[in-house]
Amino acid sequence: MGPLHQAIKDLQCVTFKYLDNNGAEIERKLEPMGLFLKGYIWYVYGYCLTRMDIRVFRLSRIGELKILPEHFVRRDYTLQDVEKQFLNRADFKKVQAVLLFQPEMKTRVLDEFGFDQVLVNSDETMSLTTYFSLMERAVQKS
Repeated sequence: MGPLHQAIKDLQCVTFKYLDNNGAEIERKLEPMGLFLKGYIWYVYGYCLTRMDIRVFRLSRIGELKILPEHFVRRDYTLQDVEKQFLNRADFKKVQAVLLFQPEMKTRVLDEFGFDQVLVNSDETMSLTTYFSLMERAVQKS
């Protein structure tokens, strides 16, 4: 079991350095609540004692993780609450993109977007309409 998973299980606070979207390294102190996988990327969510709010952090951007001796009482938040909070904060209606995928990408497209968003065309290509908060997010390479 990894140290972050153990901290979640033992209700112990953690500190770490985090590389934000702009490439800046910031320090955070967190009451970690859970781990989740989304689009092949692992995340941790918890109550950030630096920002005094629920936050989500991508594991691949976390460095110098330290488990603190300080314990916490788990707050009444679920992963669904975190997703709702994120969607309420974000404005995904700024950039609309219509995406077209070749048939050999079917599995990956359905993994990423889900069956309910994807339209399979008569030539077996797939199309969908999605929204991004910034042009940079719409065209970023993964």
